[in-house]
Amino acid sequence: MTPSVRKFGRFFLLPVNDAKEALSVWRSGAHDVQETKNLSLFLKKLSSKYLLVIDADPKIIIDKLSLREFVSAAETNQAGKIYSDFILRDGNRLVEHPLIDYQAGSIRDDFNFGHLFLFSCAAIKSSLQKYGSLPSDEDAAFYDLRLKISTDHKIVHVPEFLYTVSTENKKKIKKSGRQTEAHFAYVAKENLIRQKKLEKIATDHLKRIGAYLPPRTKSVNKGQDDLQWNSSIVIPVLNRKKTIAAALTSALEQKTDFPFNIIVVDNHSTDDTTGILKKFAAKYPHVHHIIPTRRDLGIGGCWNEAIYSKYCGRYVVQLDSDDLYSSPQTLQKIVNTLRRGRNAMVVGSYTIVNERLKKIPPGIINHKEWTQANGHNNLLRVNGMGAPRAFDASVIRRIGFPNVSYGEDYAVALRVTREYKVGRIYDSLYLCRRWKNNTDARLSMEKKNANDFYKDKLRTTEIGARRSAGKEEPFFNKEGIFAEFDGGKGLSLALLCQSLYDSQKKNWPRLADACRDLNAVNNRKLSGKYKAYLQYNSARAISSGAAVDAESIKKRHCFLCHENIPVEQKGILYRNKYLILCNPAPIFINHFTIVAIKHEPQKIASSLLSLLQLADDFSSEYAILYNGPACGASAPDHLHFQAVPKSGLPFFREFKKLSTVKENSYVRYSRWEIFDRSVILLEAKNAKKLSEQFFNLLTVAQRILKINDEPKLNIICDYSGKRWRLAVFLRQKHRPNSYFAEGKDRIFISPGAVDMAGFVITPLLDNYNQLDYNAIREIYSEVSLPENVMNSIIKEIVKG
Repeated sequence: MTPSVRKFGRFFLLPVNDAKEALSVWRSGAHDVQETKNLSLFLKKLSSKYLLVIDADPKIIIDKLSLREFVSAAETNQAGKIYSDFILRDGNRLVEHPLIDYQAGSIRDDFNFGHLFLFSCAAIKSSLQKYGSLPSDEDAAFYDLRLKISTDHKIVHVPEFLYTVSTENKKKIKKSGRQTEAHFAYVAKENLIRQKKLEKIATDHLKRIGAYLPPRTKSVNKGQDDLQWNSSIVIPVLNRKKTIAAALTSALEQKTDFPFNIIVVDNHSTDDTTGILKKFAAKYPHVHHIIPTRRDLGIGGCWNEAIYSKYCGRYVVQLDSDDLYSSPQTLQKIVNTLRRGRNAMVVGSYTIVNERLKKIPPGIINHKEWTQANGHNNLLRVNGMGAPRAFDASVIRRIGFPNVSYGEDYAVALRVTREYKVGRIYDSLYLCRRWKNNTDARLSMEKKNANDFYKDKLRTTEIGARRSAGKEEPFFNKEGIFAEFDGGKGLSLALLCQSLYDSQKKNWPRLADACRDLNAVNNRKLSGKYKAYLQYNSARAISSGAAVDAESIKKRHCFLCHENIPVEQKGILYRNKYLILCNPAPIFINHFTIVAIKHEPQKIASSLLSLLQLADDFSSEYAILYNGPACGASAPDHLHFQAVPKSGLPFFREFKKLSTVKENSYVRYSRWEIFDRSVILLEAKNAKKLSEQFFNLLTVAQRILKINDEPKLNIICDYSGKRWRLAVFLRQKHRPNSYFAEGKDRIFISPGAVDMAGFVITPLLDNYNQLDYNAIREIYSEVSLPENVMNSIIKEIVKG
């Protein structure tokens, strides 16, 4: 053995400069290996380009070509660490063992790098010099080294099977319970000291990268006490005919000093589960059996069905369909902790049992590694937080669950602890049954890899969010958020908005009154060549009469800014840029205003992509509206859109009258010949191409109209059949002359996007009774561009 080879713990350390040298050193080094006790000192003295680290326990088989792949990957990627997939040889059987890619969120200490990996010595030295020496024990040292290197260097996975590991000399684990015990090793008492060391290493890493958060002290604001149900036990279930009755009985046996219900979300079971649930629901009025309309829901999606349902109480508490509460006092203990601490989340402890409810190793899982000072940071290192979990409904509705069946609980735990303090109960409250049909039983290697990769992805996202959270001050009170939508949870934005609307009607008197009044408004069809309707809606007087001149805007507070929104008004935080609110003076049921978080002017040039994204996210049932700052926007100083049910706009029933004026492989331009409105429809499947053509239309209009500012316009957009339709109404006036007349001659109509789409609003009853189709035609013609100007714009577009 050459003197350069060392052994640290269970690893051989081979300083090498290339693949040839690595193979030579490895082949000649089968004996007389020197031990090193101080890894940091050994690493600082390295003069080679690379350090090859090989597991000393199993037999490793590798050739020169594979070693060359390691070195090549290090050079090509300028990586700090390289690892690859491998083959596992068990007797005569060869099993492929793929590994997963390393991410910024792969900071857990049990990440699997295999049995052979290569370090860049330059990366090692710079990391040690910059971030300090390593701890003395083996596991902690390599964990610390990896995290320090990853701060400034890539860790690269080579997705090839570059070596073989023989298990001939390794003892096989025969007892089935051992895997379960290994899974919970990090919460075992005997590992507490080691875990604290690893926690410190992870916490130091979070501080280095700016993702560390100080202790969370934020509590939940006092919620509603007038709800029918104080608490809801949530049970997602799919094909659990053997266990669901026992789980439900366990829930029904709870003794509390408050009213509670049970929401069972039956994810289209195909065994006898549905029949069992129907019997329970028929017998017990507080058991609510929900069967979702969607058939693509995971466990997280089922949770969303429960928390956004009308049955949801002030608090929501977990019960899995194959588990049990350990006593009739479980629910009371959990809710007491939620109440007393005003906690956003409470997590209890559980006991692992078999099918006969007999305790099996490792027994009670209480996660005593958690501390209020640093538990939220250490959560990024470990794989879970415990059970049962319970939430303040106002918080969990704002966050929502990802639509998956693994890691959904971990995802919300990360998100909640980023912002709020949580409560812990270390007494066992819950029996977690282990049986052959558990969802986490007998996982394949592919499934385990997928699960690990997903949780690492969650950590990656959370680390990014926490880095931002440490830099930015909160821009508004998040207690005003009903839910969050970021496009990644499998949530339906339309259904989420429906839940918001239902909740606001119940809890915001102003909207409840407006909806009641809306049911009494008058709508009248106007007969003519195209479809049009007239609505008498006195509640729209404020919007129709809004003073939008610069001086008036300067004098008033912006009613769309978050600090001026009524306390009772809640919204959906949309992609961290907008707040979706129920319009307090609705034209239609489910009429929403979508307000930019930041106070910025109404301007389509900087917000078109947001409009297109909204149309896509809202589904084909809604249209997204934009009123220009000088053309119907009641708050031209604050960017906003509206979303309304598409069925309420006659415009969408007029498409048969379209005439195509230009078409290419990306976008089709169309217009109406006899429509009294200067409108162009753009259709495209590609958002980028549609945007380019829209801005071309805007440029042409500005040139023809000889203006530099945004033209007077209204926009209506929908997304249907994987295609956007963008209707652009070009205008010469905001309001007709008759708007400014006095007495009986006044026509109180201030056309915006809804009006231009054929649904004309007046807040005056006399106008509603007297106006006819021809009067509306005259208003359309007066506020739209003259025919000759519109023809010039079309001509320029066609020519271009």
